[in-house]
Amino acid sequence: MILFVKMDKGGASLLRWLTMLIWFFFMVKLTAASREVFQNENGKFLGVRLHKNHHQMVMDNGLVQVTLSSPGGDITGIQYNGIHNVLETKNREGNRGYWDVVWNVPGNHIAYDRLKGTDFNVIMEDEDQVELSFKKTWNFTNGNSSAPLNVDKRYIMRRGSSGVYLYAILERLEGWPDMDMDQIRIVFKLQNDKFHFMAISDDRQRIMPTPRDRLDAQRLAYPEAVLLTNPTNTLLRGEVDDKYQYSCENKDNRVHGWISENPPVGFWMITPSDEFRSGGPLKQDLTSHVGPTTLSMFTSTHYSGKDLNTRYRNGKPWKKVLGPVFVYLNSISSLEDPTTLWEDAKDQMSIEVNSWPYDFPQSEDFPSSNRRGTVSGQLLVGDKYISDNPMWASYAYVGLAAPGGVGSWQREAKGYQFWVQADEEGRFLIENIRAGHYNLYAWVPGIVGDCRYDVIIYIQPGSDVKLGVLVYEPPRNGPTLWEIGIPDRTAAEFFVPDTYPTLVNKLFINQSTHKFRQYGVWERYSDLYPKHDLTYTIGISNYHQDWFFAQVPRKMGNHTYQATTWQIKFEIENVTPRTGNYTLQLALASASASELQVRFNDRRANRPHFTTRLIGRDNAIARHGIYGLYWFYSINVPSHLLRNGNNTVYLTQSRSKSPFGGIMYDYIRLEGPPDTGFISLQ
Repeated sequence: MILFVKMDKGGASLLRWLTMLIWFFFMVKLTAASREVFQNENGKFLGVRLHKNHHQMVMDNGLVQVTLSSPGGDITGIQYNGIHNVLETKNREGNRGYWDVVWNVPGNHIAYDRLKGTDFNVIMEDEDQVELSFKKTWNFTNGNSSAPLNVDKRYIMRRGSSGVYLYAILERLEGWPDMDMDQIRIVFKLQNDKFHFMAISDDRQRIMPTPRDRLDAQRLAYPEAVLLTNPTNTLLRGEVDDKYQYSCENKDNRVHGWISENPPVGFWMITPSDEFRSGGPLKQDLTSHVGPTTLSMFTSTHYSGKDLNTRYRNGKPWKKVLGPVFVYLNSISSLEDPTTLWEDAKDQMSIEVNSWPYDFPQSEDFPSSNRRGTVSGQLLVGDKYISDNPMWASYAYVGLAAPGGVGSWQREAKGYQFWVQADEEGRFLIENIRAGHYNLYAWVPGIVGDCRYDVIIYIQPGSDVKLGVLVYEPPRNGPTLWEIGIPDRTAAEFFVPDTYPTLVNKLFINQSTHKFRQYGVWERYSDLYPKHDLTYTIGISNYHQDWFFAQVPRKMGNHTYQATTWQIKFEIENVTPRTGNYTLQLALASASASELQVRFNDRRANRPHFTTRLIGRDNAIARHGIYGLYWFYSINVPSHLLRNGNNTVYLTQSRSKSPFGGIMYDYIRLEGPPDTGFISLQ
């Protein structure tokens, strides 16, 4: 029997709601039924199974199926939630999910090594867990055909876990040849016709262009940056795409990835710890970008250049465990908002972080929690020109890294680092530290300079080192006369202009905290100061509005550039030769192919009163960073260079070969002679 019913608009609306309700219950039933497929009669997830043949290994736990080449150890397929392979099947199998390093023999051109294994072993196989090993062993007969490394790539699948864990043990034996190893990473390339929405953080999420869109685009000043002229999604026309716009600090880079709409599936890279990353918590690196590509970066020279110590010399032995990281996949019904996959990925990230260090990797080189140690203490700041008594080092970043000079942690890539942020009273507790010897380093937001505890700290399994109260005495020679900026190791507080309307990334419009990520903001300096350089007057100017975020060369046309000289104007009274010396404390947030020359009251002095000489290779300006490596200088200023009344400091960035050569300031402070009773002019 067929019943025809004539309805008014309200009845039609009711029918639509009933239809949606029936569909919703159907989907819930379907989801529950799907879950039962992966569970046994006791409600427990099905066990992990390993299928082996001559050329590939397949790990399957009912939720995810991962296929690896054997003995190479590349991930060639990931089957999940009805998608036969979330990886790009148009790529050859070795170009879907893989490890690689960028390396070179000193003086030779760089090379790529995909770290393909030559031997395969099953390390563990039961219903709760499978762990596989793909090894490559180097010897002198290999010559320069591959990086002089022993490699052990490990993959772990666990019961009920919606993903796969990856880690690797890299090793160099004593006496092996010199090499540079500038980059170590994991790469995943996803299905281009499915994954279009990328999420890096709560405020950096968007629909992305396709690789074809980039090929058809207009190339800008360097290959990574393009202007989309004829994208498949017309809403993206006229936008700039550059993978460096999506870089992230180590300390904030915990989860990122992609979302497919049909079916709604998320693919996420979760990094539960920074201990194996290079450069400390502030090191910036790539995340996900057009491809769709998702990365796990362990070491790179991005935002540091070769100032990061990636040189392996003199036959010294070395071993490091990289990871584990977790590739997590999630899904929802088609009725739900796909962006909820991001929220679920963040929840899973928290679970992984709270589970660190994992207790399930089988390598003896990865110590569990009971084979690690702790360090605790309280950090204070002693600066008599701010307070008669030591102050709390509130929210200081405190960490352990390889022994070295003050601030050396930001250039360190070979060892492990362990960082925490202290509480308001400067108290810190660093847990789960690998056995070894370290220096304790710190820096305090709002306080200039770097701190290092000079005593070497030895950690053994079970160590509980209590350091008590430590006092950091920052660089200080006299009272503050004036200051520019905030000592926080970035140029974020300074003026970042709007970019050109024709060169925007719409994601960053109306996002003041990400304004610096827009392409071309550095070129706006030449528009704002076409003939005369920046002049800043103490007591009148405001660094939020009047201090450009980067001192770059002026664009002169025909691909030529001109060095720039900034001026700081101020007044001092009662300057005499008997007054004593002054001090200019100068902190740089970034430097790239730059030389900063400082002159006092004599712009044309043949020799500058101070020069940094040529410094910096972090390329942070071109890569949309608001900082790179930190540089600090305490400059002695003899009183005869100053005069009663009006004075000028001239800051010349003398190198002008490239539009991206320049510096970013963190903080500048002029101090009076010691114990003179001067007061601030600001």
